[in-house]
Parts: sequence; C-alpha cells; structure tokens
Amino acid sequence: MLVFDDYPVGASALRIVNNHEALIAKGIRALGLYPGQDTILITLAHNGQQAQNALAEIMQVDHSTVAKSVRRLVNAQLAETCKSSKDRRVTLVQLTPSGLKLANKVEAICHTIEEQSIQGLSPEEQAVFVKVADKICDNLQKNETK
Repeated sequence: MLVFDDYPVGASALRIVNNHEALIAKGIRALGLYPGQDTILITLAHNGQQAQNALAEIMQVDHSTVAKSVRRLVNAQLAETCKSSKDRRVTLVQLTPSGLKLANKVEAICHTIEEQSIQGLSPEEQAVFVKVADKICDNLQKNETK
C-alpha cells in the first residue's frame, strides 16, 4: 500500500495541484464551463487563433478531447472554427467577442486563486518555491526521456 508520508515532496505537490484544480473547477463551473475549456479560452485570448492540434499539445491531452471542448465552445457561441487556407486538414479556432469576455472572467478567477495561494508568502519565498518546483519538473522530464 502506498503511504504518502513516505513521499513528502510528491504528496505535497499533489495536494497543491488538487486544491488548485478544485478551486478552478468550482469557479469555471459557475461560468458554465467544463474542465479544460478554461485553458482553451485563456490560450486563445493570449495568443489569438490557434490550430486545434496546437491546443492539444499545449494542454497535453488527446486531440479528440480538445475537439470535444472546442465543439462545446462553438455550440455556446464562445469560439468559432475554420479550415486553414494553407492546409485544409487543419482546424483553426478563435474566440468570439463573447468568448473573449468569458476568458477575462476565467483570468480573474485564476488571479484570485493565485493571490489566495501565495497569501502570507514573501516575494522571496515565492521565488524559492518556483525555483524548487522548476528543478523538480526538470528532474522528472529528464527521467521521462530515459
């Protein structure tokens, strides 16, 4: 049986991720969104029109997962799609004005959760946390390629 006390770094990372995701999910559900749609909205708001397969890569999910989320966004008139003029196999996605407004609301939720998560941490503590988290991610990615 796995005892998380034996893996304090992993357990701590999971607690942070789980709490963060739960708060994001609660906030976006209140906006009528499904998990993952927040990432699509923010990505499109920041970067403009994107290929659906690029969104899948950014989100690190299967293309069919993104296609389903995009279809829901299109049905809600938050996004629109078109075929690329350079390659008709590529579907491009962009936000509608309503989608952009909703993306701004999602950003506000994320900002609030970020502020809540760093409450009581000094700028130095925040910087150390980010540095350590980056090192851990680098270590895990190195081992991923072996």
